[in-house]
Amino acid sequence: MRRVVVVIAALAVVMPASAGSAAPQRTSTAVIAVIDTGINPYHQEFRDRSRLAQQHPSTYLPGFPPSAKALRLTLDNPDFWASVRADCAAWNTVEPGRLYWIPGTKIVGAISMGENNSAATGAIDCEVEKPTGMPILDDSGHGTMTGSRAVGNNYGACAGCRVVGVQFSASALSAKDALDSVRWASANASWIDAQSNSWGPFVPAWVPTSMGNQLFTATSELVRTVEASGQAHLSLWASGNGAAFRLGAVGHPTLLTPHLTPSVLAVGGMDSGKVNTWAGFPPHLVSDSCNSWAAHHRRNTPDESDARVGSGTSAATPFVAGGAGAILSDARRILRDTRTGVRKGVVAKGRKGVVARGPLADGELTLAELRTVLQATATRRPVRQYEDGPPCDATSLTYGPTPVEWGQVPDQYPEYLHIGYGAVDRPSLALAGEVLRGRQPIPDRTATDDYFRTDRQIREATYQVWSTGL
Repeated sequence: MRRVVVVIAALAVVMPASAGSAAPQRTSTAVIAVIDTGINPYHQEFRDRSRLAQQHPSTYLPGFPPSAKALRLTLDNPDFWASVRADCAAWNTVEPGRLYWIPGTKIVGAISMGENNSAATGAIDCEVEKPTGMPILDDSGHGTMTGSRAVGNNYGACAGCRVVGVQFSASALSAKDALDSVRWASANASWIDAQSNSWGPFVPAWVPTSMGNQLFTATSELVRTVEASGQAHLSLWASGNGAAFRLGAVGHPTLLTPHLTPSVLAVGGMDSGKVNTWAGFPPHLVSDSCNSWAAHHRRNTPDESDARVGSGTSAATPFVAGGAGAILSDARRILRDTRTGVRKGVVAKGRKGVVARGPLADGELTLAELRTVLQATATRRPVRQYEDGPPCDATSLTYGPTPVEWGQVPDQYPEYLHIGYGAVDRPSLALAGEVLRGRQPIPDRTATDDYFRTDRQIREATYQVWSTGL
């Protein structure tokens, strides 16, 4: 295939131990939890050949559970099914609800919530040509796609970031596993910097009673769980696809989007620099949402068809999460901070005066400041980036873009009505780097700030309703 050039420079820096020292390596990085259908650890997008990938994550991620068990897999076979067969016995040992890490990859955490998998019932058949049903391993493709959009070596926004795959079963009758996944990531905010959620209610309406607590219904319990995640660390949620999710213009959450609570970041889409109208809006931020480059769940190596794996706000959300991780990794590198997670509202801390001006001048970056930098530096008039993949077919009823390029939209048009602050892309991350170093001021986004200040007030008022129920 045509090799993808470095999409977003890896902003992490590895600090080697001194000569002759057996001390573990440390790194300035960020950790993104992708809550989805699992992950394909065999794909090269998640490969990490550094010494760091052979260390237990607790040696360089303060707060990471030392009890996490290494899941050692066959990573040198180019054939996916041959790899799975070789490791079938290992997959059979995976326990639901237990945290694992996968040596040789940037997957510092992998956990499967609930009992809805074959391993829990002893049903994995290792004698068949294509064994399936393993916990953690992605059978549907959605989770591998989202994970690679966040941290993939070629496809992700932050190649230097680490990822935690949090799996729940989309076929479960109850929302418990999904909510437990969100709660678990939030409870581990001391070392997980952000969570990416490319799922939400299929029925876009509030269900005020626990009797409606089925998967993908917006119950009060879901609403409360989502809001708590946004208060713990960055929590990003796909704003939804299709006409049913287009009534957000009066402020989130509306009757159609009760799970987009006051403290989370809603992510919408554009298509390779083109305006599209189907993605939920107004989101806070956007990224490419059709034919995005992403890893396939049943291949180990990149392929030309990967250019059509990612789609929808499902693909856009983890890319924005990875972009936030790239900015945070850069801030930590500047401040020489090798910790991850949120500590009393602070996400990076170092020596005062390392940077003369800007958000790092006082020697620390708060969660609120990170959010400000991420939003204010977003590209108001995005153009196609290579990582976007090819544009969508304009005749597609679901994902088709308009013929209008964002670069052709008059400057007077308020982009916040459609794409919020704008796109997280290479230009936005480059600008964020200049802001962190004090070389550029934080862009003035007064009009957009005012709009979303009102939007938040509406969401806070409606949250008082959505969070209560029987």
